[in-house]
Parts: sequence; C-alpha cells; structure tokens
Amino acid sequence: MVKYDRKKLVIPLFVWLLLLFLTTLYLYDNLYSPKNSIYLLETFVLLIVIIGIYRYRVKAGLTLKFVLLVSIFYLLICFLYQMAAIILIIGLFPLILADYYLFYKKKPTTIVVLTIILFGYTFLFLDFFFHLVNTLISVDAIILLTSILIYYSKLIRQLIEEREKNQLLNRQMNQAYHGLEKMVVARERNSFATLLHDTATQDLIAVSVQLESINGQIDELEINDLRKKISKVKNFADDSQRNLRKSIANLKLMTDKVKRNEEEILQPIISSFEQKYNLQIIYASSKQNLRLKAALEISKILTECLNNVVRHSKSEEVVVVSKIENDRYKLIVTDFGIGMQKNKLHQKVNLGLESIRNSVRDMGGISRISSSPGEGTSIIVELPKEVATNG
Repeated sequence: MVKYDRKKLVIPLFVWLLLLFLTTLYLYDNLYSPKNSIYLLETFVLLIVIIGIYRYRVKAGLTLKFVLLVSIFYLLICFLYQMAAIILIIGLFPLILADYYLFYKKKPTTIVVLTIILFGYTFLFLDFFFHLVNTLISVDAIILLTSILIYYSKLIRQLIEEREKNQLLNRQMNQAYHGLEKMVVARERNSFATLLHDTATQDLIAVSVQLESINGQIDELEINDLRKKISKVKNFADDSQRNLRKSIANLKLMTDKVKRNEEEILQPIISSFEQKYNLQIIYASSKQNLRLKAALEISKILTECLNNVVRHSKSEEVVVVSKIENDRYKLIVTDFGIGMQKNKLHQKVNLGLESIRNSVRDMGGISRISSSPGEGTSIIVELPKEVATNG
C-alpha cells in the first residue's frame, strides 16, 4: 500500500486554496462591487469548509465521503461566485478530477457519473458567462492541468512503491544474512559439542577413574609410588589439554574453510532483482568459495550496487563479473544508464556508494567508481584474495 507523507502535502495544498480564494475575492469585488460585506463572510466560511474537506482528504485518504463533499462544494461555489468563480474553477476543478482518477478503481460507476455531471455543468456555466472561445480556452486549461496532476500523482506513487520494494528487499536480504550466520554458528556449536563429547569428556572420565583408583590405594602405597601415579595422571591431563586445544584450532580452521560457493550466494540476489525490476543481468562468476565474512559483505555490496541501478541509473541491462586477478578478488558491476557527473561520485549524500566504500575499506580492499553522463556507471571492488576466498 502506498503511503504519502501527509505533512508535506498539507502546507502547499492549503496555501494554494488560500490563493485561489483571495484572487476569487478580488475578482468578485471588481466585477460586482458589492456594497455590503456579507460576501466576505461567505468567502471566509467557504474557505474554512474547503480546508476542512481537504484536511479530511489528507488525514483519511480518498473516500467516497470526500468525493461527494468536494463535488457538492464545487457546485456551490460556482453558483455563489458566478463569473468570479472562473479562478476557482481553473484552480480547483483539476484537483477534483485528479482525485476522481485516483478513486476510479474503487467506485468506477460513481466516478463516471460525477465526472459527466461536473464537466457538463462546468462547460454550461462557462458558456453562459463567457464567450465560446474563452470557454474552450478555459476547458483546455482545465484538461491540461488535470493531465499534469494525474501524471505527477502516478509518478510519485511509482516512486513510493519502488522505495517500498527496495526497503522490503533490503529487509529480506538482512534476514538472509542473519540466517546464514545462524546456520554457521549452529554448525560450529554442533561440531564443538561433538568434539567435547568425543575427546574432552572421555579424557575427564579417564582422569576421574584414575584419581578414584589412587584414592582407594592411598593408605597402601609408598610415597614414591603415589608420586609416580599422580605424575602419570597429570601427564595424561596435560596431553588431553594439548589435544583439546589442537582440536579446537582444527575446528576453527575447518569452519573457516566451509565451502560457500559464490554463485550459490549471489545468484539468488540477481534473480530477485531480475524478477522484481525487470532487469536483464548478465552474471559471470569466478567460481570461488567465499569466506563467511566476505560472503556476507559481498552480498551486501552487490545488493547496494543493484539498488543504485534501480534508483538512479535508469538502465535495464547490468553486467556483473567476478574474477581472480593478480591475487585479488574483483567484483565489477556495470550498467548502461544515465551515469553521473564526476564531482558527484565522492559526495557523501550518496549513501549507497558511501556504504560500498566503507564495507570494502573494512575488509582491506579498494573500490573505484567510474561514471560520466550518458555512459553508465561501473563499480569495481577489489579485495585481497586471502580475505575473500578459501582458494
């Protein structure tokens, strides 16, 4: 569901309504020169009413109640202001028609009927007070403004939906990262539990049995024999301790070398972007096995690169290449979109690019971004081979 920033809508909308009423009031005064101030009160009341109606629109969203209220209000001001209503007609009617368009899917029949009624009424109203040429010009202006409002409404809605899709994708990716970490931690925990059971626990039982045997013979043994037996138990315990340390070291080494195939990790990310954003992504894998930390960070880097393509580049094609070159692991993401000015490449306002640089720097690597207007963007990430891969 698309969510609008309501606070940003309120001020410009209400300023626009205020300007419409002030200009209408000025025109009404010049056309009819009323001798009493009752029309001032009418204008003030109508302004409060329309602000209340649109306040409801901003707060509750598009509802049938709002559509009916604003339609009745529109007919009322046309009747009250007569020729002076031309300002409100041109300024307010496009807003109403744009909302009709947005509400059409919910109540299509109602919207069609209201549109015919209001448009027909508006045309007859203008034709009654103005020359046909002026009427047609006014109608053209209404249609033009309505088209512009509908276009920007659709554009803003699309941008909001894309932003929400990106946020959802990022949440899914973070869940995947945490899932991978938990899986590895669980595997390490199980391996360590097995190690304790197979080695340390058995050795401790053996030490306990030997000490119990010595305790049962302590009154019968000579001091030298007792020392020999205790020394034997101590040597056995020392050997067990050394073996346990060695096993733990081997376990850590084995865990670090668990195969995390790059293609198996990055391909789901690529497929997700292809499906959700209709991107055509060409992927050439290095076929390397990645270390755990590198696998997580490279996944985040690729996600951020593709997010950058979706948000800014307007490119439908992306090339992702990974390779080993000069003992360095390289990830290259290239698009063919609108590109960027060179002076904007290192601005910190681009949080996506800054995030990539920070991730690469934390792993002891370097990143380069090459771009120019109309020629696309290429992001190159280089990491030490020993940091990135198990190869």
